[in-house]
Amino acid sequence: MFVLFCLCVVKMGAQELTLEERLTQIEQGLRRQTEKQKFMPQIHGILRGKYEYEPDLNASRFEVRNARLSVDGNMLLKSSYKLEVDLCDESAIKMKDAWVRVNPISTFRITLGQQRMPFSIDAHRNPSAQFFANRSFIAKQVGDMRDVGAAVGYDIISMENRKILSVDAGIYNGSNLDNQKTAWFTSPAYSARIQYFPVRGLALIPSVQHQLIASRNASYTSIDYAMAIYKIPVKKGYLGGVSYLLRYDYMDNHSDGTKGFAEGTTRLLQSDAQRHRLTAGLTFHVANKFFPTDIRLNYENYWYPNGGTPKESEQDKLVAELMIRF
Repeated sequence: MFVLFCLCVVKMGAQELTLEERLTQIEQGLRRQTEKQKFMPQIHGILRGKYEYEPDLNASRFEVRNARLSVDGNMLLKSSYKLEVDLCDESAIKMKDAWVRVNPISTFRITLGQQRMPFSIDAHRNPSAQFFANRSFIAKQVGDMRDVGAAVGYDIISMENRKILSVDAGIYNGSNLDNQKTAWFTSPAYSARIQYFPVRGLALIPSVQHQLIASRNASYTSIDYAMAIYKIPVKKGYLGGVSYLLRYDYMDNHSDGTKGFAEGTTRLLQSDAQRHRLTAGLTFHVANKFFPTDIRLNYENYWYPNGGTPKESEQDKLVAELMIRF
């Protein structure tokens, strides 16, 4: 009898909760779970493999262009972090990002660590967000600069919750990433960029950069870039869409600083002749929401109006690439 009475009391106590109180308990539990998930590390990856054929050389090659892994997440006190390494960046293992960030307010950020210097827009695209198998000249030889330093950024958001202006600037060691311990400087490298979005789909992005690296002096001039994209969505079957792409880019005579100066002058010796390139592309987007996958087919046509010796990798070629990310 005593046992039955206790069970009865417990049952009656449980029935005292109203439906509204039970819903409140469930909401509180979900809220706590959401708060925990907000601080869970996020793991991402990118794998890009490609095949290239150059008719003039009658030669082919296979290449794993990227095998990136990254971990990022949020921490308490409005802070965040990111670690990224590429296990096969042109056949080498390279640390890409290692920074921490604080956001005193939602539109203002301070970042300290190894990071990409704010310059241009094409260079800042993650490999999974690129439109073509190979980067533009500006992304490859001018904008792809990483260094250790501090940067600040500020965004202006419209009443419709749309970003209309973003300003980023930073100062950096100005030395090789592998030489941080002895990277004392009296005049830091700097980089700044303004992104203005007057309407959706249009961006105006002026930027400036000064980078004097201990073992590398560089000179960059006259860079132009234009691109057109047309995407057709596909709602059924294996494909999620097909994109048709066309790009023109150009770069003037260029020096990477490795050949030194012309005898008796302060003029850097040229390492790349002036070149133009027209790229036509076709991208098939595989319908996979868990592992987004792109199949890219590109043809690149190069021409050198002022002569010069083209590099092996900068001649007419056909490129087929498979990219998967998670």
